[in-house]
Amino acid sequence: MDFKQLEAYVRVVELASFSKAAEAIFLSQPSVSTYISALEKELDATLINRSTKEVSPTLAGKIFYENAKELLALKCNATERIKNLSGNYKGEINILASSVPSQHILPEVIARFNAAYPDITFNVRQADTLEVSHGILLGQAEIGFTGGIVENDKCIFCEFTTEQMIVIAPSDGKLTSSQTYSLKDLMHNQRFVAREKGSGTRAQYENFFASLGIDLEKINCCASFDNTQSIINAVISGLGISVVSEVAARAAIKQGMVVLIKLEEKLPQRSFYYVLRKNFATSHLVDLFVDYLVNGHPKHMTYHSYEINHAAS
Repeated sequence: MDFKQLEAYVRVVELASFSKAAEAIFLSQPSVSTYISALEKELDATLINRSTKEVSPTLAGKIFYENAKELLALKCNATERIKNLSGNYKGEINILASSVPSQHILPEVIARFNAAYPDITFNVRQADTLEVSHGILLGQAEIGFTGGIVENDKCIFCEFTTEQMIVIAPSDGKLTSSQTYSLKDLMHNQRFVAREKGSGTRAQYENFFASLGIDLEKINCCASFDNTQSIINAVISGLGISVVSEVAARAAIKQGMVVLIKLEEKLPQRSFYYVLRKNFATSHLVDLFVDYLVNGHPKHMTYHSYEINHAAS
């Protein structure tokens, strides 16, 4: 029995798929099958049900799964302690992030962090909130960043900053920054540029709209985009109004390219989270980055770190 076999088994159970497990640990599917078969032979027990379309652990497999996770965690913790002792702050951190964190928050954070740790490099890929949490489970990145929480009891979402959501409009004179508007009137009478389904931003503003009695079916949605910058550009072009992150729209507002709308009802603040795989030891580089993120970031943003094991999107 070796750690590669244990990792393969844990991934098969968690992903309920031999092929997905193989993709997550960068092995071929036959190799993963061979590892599982070797474990079953050594333990003299069937660990995986293979008779149904969905792969699932047997009773013995469920018991072994918990032990396998503990062994892998012990190995990872031991390795990380040795690396910390050596002060080896060199390597790469892979990140999955939704649009606002990837475009408007992480660049500044990474630049400041890199000034202190120049030998640590970053690979940041953009995805929506659902894809970020799924990618963390698949091992596509060790840490993710989102603007919302999804129902997923295998990830933890830790809030690290908040910011204000705002309504912006084209600077064509039809709506002005000097007048105060009813959000309900705007949503029912103006063309609206939306985020795509699955976006943390969309989930949050739709929940807020519903709390005000705004009928989502009556919103005149003329287009949807999968990133915030495209939405801002669409508003600049006169397509319609939209709800966006204040930090993302700050430059366009300052330059007069869009109008910041005053509302009778204040939009809620939006939280941003870093996402980790639950019960999975992260690398010492990720631990270092998280510590900097929570304790060493510019003071104009606020941070409140806490664990959320299961929350509604």
